[in-house]
Amino acid sequence: METNAAKPTSNRLYEDFEPYCKWLTKEGQATLEISLKGFKKEQLKVQAEDWGVLRIYGERPIDASNNKWSRFHKEIRISKGCAMNSIRAKFAHGVLFIAMPKEIVMEKHFICGVETRKRRIAAIKLAIGMVVLVALGSYIVRLVSGKETQG
Repeated sequence: METNAAKPTSNRLYEDFEPYCKWLTKEGQATLEISLKGFKKEQLKVQAEDWGVLRIYGERPIDASNNKWSRFHKEIRISKGCAMNSIRAKFAHGVLFIAMPKEIVMEKHFICGVETRKRRIAAIKLAIGMVVLVALGSYIVRLVSGKETQG
């Protein structure tokens, strides 16, 4: 969400405030809720900076006759696991929702498939064959050695 906050002028009187914020976390996503009662979407701006900072600010008139304005500015460090290109903001009923999904990390798991099982069985058969061959060879050597000593 990127809307233009009103341009500051030199004769405005500003009242800075800190809006109420709360974090909601679900598996795969963190959501920041900022209470901004009295604001309109056009008076807010949300920017994700390249260096991992989320800038949120806005301003609105309080009293047009006295040129009084209310404004806020927040900067939040974006967590390393956040998918920067998937950050979304929505403003509804005086609450700004900023959803920050986590990056999907593809984990490699070893799954014993049919091919792997066939290879494992073939390796076991080969090992058994080698053991039998060595045992048979040892038996033949003993037989031959025994005949030579008797003869």
